[in-house]
Amino acid sequence: MTATATRGRPPAALRRGLRRGRRVLIPFGVVAVLLVTTLVTHAVDTPDSDDADFLSPASTAPIGSQRLAEVVRGRGVDVVRYTDPRVAIAEAGGATLFVPAAEFLDPDTTSAIASLPSQTRVVLVDPPARTLRTIGAPLARGPRRWATAAVPSGGCAIPGIGETGDAAARRQAYLIDAAYGGSRDSCYANGVLRLTYPQELVVVGASDPFRNDRLDEHDNRAFAAGLLSARSRVVWLDLHERYVPPREPARAETPDPTAEETYDQGSSGDSGDGSGRPPAQGAPGSGDGDGDSDQPGGNPLGDAFPPWVWAMLATFAAALILLLLWAARRLGPAVSEPLPVEVRSGETVLGRGRLYQRAKARGPVAAVLRQAALRRIEPALGLAHGHTPADVVAAVAQRTGRDAYQVDGLLYGPEPAHDDELLDLARGLDAVADEVGGVPSRHTQPGSAGPDQGEPR
Repeated sequence: MTATATRGRPPAALRRGLRRGRRVLIPFGVVAVLLVTTLVTHAVDTPDSDDADFLSPASTAPIGSQRLAEVVRGRGVDVVRYTDPRVAIAEAGGATLFVPAAEFLDPDTTSAIASLPSQTRVVLVDPPARTLRTIGAPLARGPRRWATAAVPSGGCAIPGIGETGDAAARRQAYLIDAAYGGSRDSCYANGVLRLTYPQELVVVGASDPFRNDRLDEHDNRAFAAGLLSARSRVVWLDLHERYVPPREPARAETPDPTAEETYDQGSSGDSGDGSGRPPAQGAPGSGDGDGDSDQPGGNPLGDAFPPWVWAMLATFAAALILLLLWAARRLGPAVSEPLPVEVRSGETVLGRGRLYQRAKARGPVAAVLRQAALRRIEPALGLAHGHTPADVVAAVAQRTGRDAYQVDGLLYGPEPAHDDELLDLARGLDAVADEVGGVPSRHTQPGSAGPDQGEPR
């Protein structure tokens, strides 16, 4: 019965391998679970700007903005929703033009924003670098956070939000061109900037304050409503796909009036605009990064990947360091431990010699033997510091009565050509060292110990 139980168990080496595998896989498994959970949570929490509900004044979804539109309307401001950028810009003179997804604007429409009257306030949410360049705004995108941060206003002087408190407006920071000499205001740790060039341009580095599910957090309600209530009318551009201008000039001159939908009249939440424009082709992603280099001389490798890639690599590096520290088990100086077995010194020498023999390393072996012989000979001769090989040869020849040429061949001669010459060299060096030290040659003593003998070590 014992034999049967033993036969059914895995061998000890396999059990040890399984235990080592578990010790390695468990830490990495925990890190992988944390990474997957973090990435999934981040993906769910980050809305896609190509979603029809994203910051739409007609959407009651968590990422919509119907609640904000009601708050703005309650302040006596008329909210008008457009899905055609041409019509929206044409109707935005002297009003507040709110563009939640500026990355979907075509260059011609974006250029038209710069021609709006100076009384117009243009509010852009997380605009990409290409949109800022097309408008002609002296702005560049700065550092971007992994998630939106609620920050204080920092003494904001922008009309409408000068009295607001902390708001979740800092995910993307913006930088103002040093050569710009116009009026400017920077709030919320550079997450909100206001310029007058020539119209009033406000960029907001996060969409959180305008969302239904985030409106009651911090002071988001007062922040978002204050930005959109500075004029008596809000032109809300509800765009969720890449806008392609129609090819027919007639349609561009006389847009379909059904493209305008007034929120006060209870417009539906669909994203179609009925403008007759062709469907968008190749709408971009969520707009977290536009793929443009905002500043000359930036790091192209850093701009080539999104921030979560670097966060994942940093997490893996930290996990690897922790694994190495855990595998070390203890830190500090080396601790001497007894050898598991005792091996005689002769056996150690014999094993090392066989390794040299297998490698045919007669030259290195001869150098080791000669250095060992000189370490015995030089102290016995009492030579002065800085002596030369010729001094050693002369002193050995005088002490032993050997021929100087023979001594020089032993101590400083060429490499042995075969194993027999190497063996003769070892015997000759041993004999010379014994003669210099006044010790009878061990090769002439009967009963000398063989190579497999000696003290254990």
